[in-house]
Amino acid sequence: MQKNRAFLFSFLKTATGRVLFFALISAVVVTLLPVEIRAQTDVGVNNVQQVANTAGLAGGSDLITIIGRIINIFLGFLGLVFLVLMLYAGFTWMTAAGDADKIKKAQGTIRNAIIGLVIIASAWAITSFILGIFAGQGLGGIGGGGPSGPLAPFSSAPGSACLGKGIIETHLPDRNSTGIPRNSPIIITFKEPMKPDTIMKGWTDATSNTQMEWPLEDKNVLIYRTVQGQDAAMGSDQIKVRYTKDLKTFVFKPADYLGSPTEKIGYTVVLKGSKNGILKADGSPALTCSPNNEYSWQFEVSTVLDLTPPYVTAVIPPAEGLYARNIIVMLNFNKAMDPTASQGTTADGFQNIEILATPNGQTVGIPVTGEFKIVNQYRTVEFVSDAKCGTNSCGRDVYCLPGNAQIQVNAKAGTLDGPGPQAVFTTNGYDGLVSVVGNSLDGDHNDKAEGPPGDNYQWSFGTSNDIKLSPPVIVSTTPDSDPNTGKNSNVSLDMPITALFDSFLQASTLNSDNVYVDAHGTTEQPDTFWWTVGMKLVKNDGSDIDTTTVPPEKPEVSALTIDHRPFQPSGVFPNLNYYDPYITSGVQDAYQNCFVPARKCGAGSGANCCKFQPNSEVCKKILNP
Repeated sequence: MQKNRAFLFSFLKTATGRVLFFALISAVVVTLLPVEIRAQTDVGVNNVQQVANTAGLAGGSDLITIIGRIINIFLGFLGLVFLVLMLYAGFTWMTAAGDADKIKKAQGTIRNAIIGLVIIASAWAITSFILGIFAGQGLGGIGGGGPSGPLAPFSSAPGSACLGKGIIETHLPDRNSTGIPRNSPIIITFKEPMKPDTIMKGWTDATSNTQMEWPLEDKNVLIYRTVQGQDAAMGSDQIKVRYTKDLKTFVFKPADYLGSPTEKIGYTVVLKGSKNGILKADGSPALTCSPNNEYSWQFEVSTVLDLTPPYVTAVIPPAEGLYARNIIVMLNFNKAMDPTASQGTTADGFQNIEILATPNGQTVGIPVTGEFKIVNQYRTVEFVSDAKCGTNSCGRDVYCLPGNAQIQVNAKAGTLDGPGPQAVFTTNGYDGLVSVVGNSLDGDHNDKAEGPPGDNYQWSFGTSNDIKLSPPVIVSTTPDSDPNTGKNSNVSLDMPITALFDSFLQASTLNSDNVYVDAHGTTEQPDTFWWTVGMKLVKNDGSDIDTTTVPPEKPEVSALTIDHRPFQPSGVFPNLNYYDPYITSGVQDAYQNCFVPARKCGAGSGANCCKFQPNSEVCKKILNP
């Protein structure tokens, strides 16, 4: 053994040994980078891809593949070095002419080269094995490097398309998200009403009004630390469930904080389907969108609690203006808000937001009745009155606020439960607006939760007796919709999809039925392609408003956004993948007018109308406000 060690040390002192040893160490170090660093390097994957293409490494898509190919080229070069050493040793031996020193030197070179070959083969095997795991061929986890992190970008399980294409509209935490506060709940919104007793244990029609929270039906909803597996899923006594009255949104609140104060922890949520799993309100299976009747996703919990109260970032319509009376009312927040405290109808006694209309010339406000909805990934609360006043161009009903009146909106903060930002949760729920973690609204945006009435948020605007019925227009899209520019080809795999409109949009119409993506192509797997639809309030040029000021900067228009699973990379023609976003007439603006894709630019729009018809009357107003 001692002799072998001495030989190994002497081998490493040679030039050949040093080169080959460096190759082995480099391969192992690159593949064993810490998960956090690897996650950060993903940000630059597109730049790396460009370098790889220039270097002749085209065909790969993700950073792991590129690194693997670079290492394989390097190891291949060392194989060439081995061949040269063998030829050199053979030539030295053959020309030694009986010289003992030359023969010994040639034999040493051959021996060292063979040992180097073994090292190269070992390095290649280790590299292939580890990169295979990171590329999704082995265990997938948060960070892509182990069983506690998110799935690799293209290893989404079959059935992921239940989000978007299937029954699920949205959920929190998002798929593969990181940095989730420990006091966060899990929230799921379905497109249709669900059968409550398949999600909440003990729930019945007779007992539905007796309590706000119910034990989890833990055979149908599994929530567990990813590394521990399904057998360690939390039981019905560890999670309480609340829901909205439309039976579409369910909030799962763990009795104890998730994760750990000292390390990041990966979690998995599994929704069980089939006839014995989660059912729709009509009794039919809910998760038929999945080949295995399941939907699952992962996220990573941080080490901290969210103790910051939410605040209002923008309102529609902006304060103090005069608007046609078919305008809807919206509040947008910097954090996701608790659905059970933010959604309801005035007919059912919802009072966390009040809207009063004071007719011109009068001093007494009259309550406006209607429905409040939580939308836009739980960041927007939208109000539509129940007073029908006409129809739009698609034949849908339009509802109006009282005309010729001053409208005042009062969003209430929740009563505080002690000195912190947490609001009191009673048998009747929250008495004001709170974030998903239960922090009360910071109405005056001073970064302190002070409870009502000081932290109530109020604003007012006026209405005319007019009804606005002109449809919204798309100003631009990302990626570009013009096939002649080439900007809709070779896009980055994580490029966001957006459509900038000329007006404010009705957030509740921006759902995955009205806005969807058709994913198809040579290697695309449509049953793994998921998407969610959201909205941003922005300036006319599409840039973000400043939400940090008090009051926040006023928005001018809306941008529709689509979050999605990373695109699959395309090969060389004809081995291409295609992604076709569709915005249907189901999308409406804040005046409840439907988007009409087939109309010409002057009356409605397809994408980028103003680029092609800048002299139309509509586009003149957009381009020269």
